[in-house]
Amino acid sequence: MLTETEINSSLILLEDCEKLKKKFLSLKDPRDVAALLDVTYDRLIYHIYRVPDSEKYLEFKVPKKSGQMRKISAPSTALKIIQRKLSQVLYSVYDPKAPVHGFVPSRSILTNARPHLRKRFVLNIDLKDFFDSIHFGRVRGIFMAPPYNLPADVSRVLAQICCFSRKLPQGAPTSPVVSNMICARLDSQLRLLAKENHCTFTRYADDITFSTTLPVFPKRLAYIDSDVKEDEEKTVLGSSLVSIVRENGFEINWKKVRLQHKSHHQEVTGITVNQFPNVKRDFVRKISMMLHIWDKYGLDSARKRHAELLSKSLEIPEEEVTDFREMLRGKINFLGMVRGKNDSIYVKYLNWYCNLSARERRM
Repeated sequence: MLTETEINSSLILLEDCEKLKKKFLSLKDPRDVAALLDVTYDRLIYHIYRVPDSEKYLEFKVPKKSGQMRKISAPSTALKIIQRKLSQVLYSVYDPKAPVHGFVPSRSILTNARPHLRKRFVLNIDLKDFFDSIHFGRVRGIFMAPPYNLPADVSRVLAQICCFSRKLPQGAPTSPVVSNMICARLDSQLRLLAKENHCTFTRYADDITFSTTLPVFPKRLAYIDSDVKEDEEKTVLGSSLVSIVRENGFEINWKKVRLQHKSHHQEVTGITVNQFPNVKRDFVRKISMMLHIWDKYGLDSARKRHAELLSKSLEIPEEEVTDFREMLRGKINFLGMVRGKNDSIYVKYLNWYCNLSARERRM
């Protein structure tokens, strides 16, 4: 339970980035961490060491695009406030390189996809169990190592704030920026490898992409195994690329490795990149279908049908399915983000949605 002091305290730190960075780099002991995060040392120790794990986080699952489930560990309110403040500090300290687009202000899956537009080849790689593979020791070690060089006891407290069950939880405010800090060496090495092979490289969280206009894709990065049938063709990654990933403490999800030629569908973080940023035709058809069902049968019937279909395909209770109207508006917004707000299809679907919403208010 939050104390009155914690309830009334600021949810963010009011100092500018340079001051926060200077304070972070000058941390000497755990009490300095508490002062930096504007919380008493006793309360900090209580929340990270004495509160039982079962009360620190709420764990639940959400569906992935693949249909599988992703486990989310959401911190309790008190711990979340502490993590938000630390996240603010870490964003002041972390300097994202140009190829990094995930969890970086003013960057997105769209900025991650754009460098790969109209390329002859696009190589997609996915890192397996990305957050789970970043364990307590790695988090503590990143704070102790250059360029931060913090004392061991300070690094231990910072890692304790960030980790749950000895690893980086997916759902904590600190996890995105910490994962990027952990990947700084990986990003530098992959960027150099790409440059040496005349390729473009970007990373969005666990999604790594290389692309090139070269007539033949560099074998140091990947090649198509010609010893298998065409309908079973297999992308083989170069040893240099695999070594860099493994030396940085990650494993490749081999099921999601693919080398795409411009004559086929090329996709980067869910966005089609063959000619211009686009979405799959299936995505547009789903929006049209959802709007049509709402228009013809009414919102209540559309909600029920939506919940039934998702609960059946994803095997989750109907009451846990995202609201129909919320999901539909999200899909339309995504279409506008990718194709642009002047796109005729986006404008058509947005107007249709607004007209249906206005009709509901009149009923």
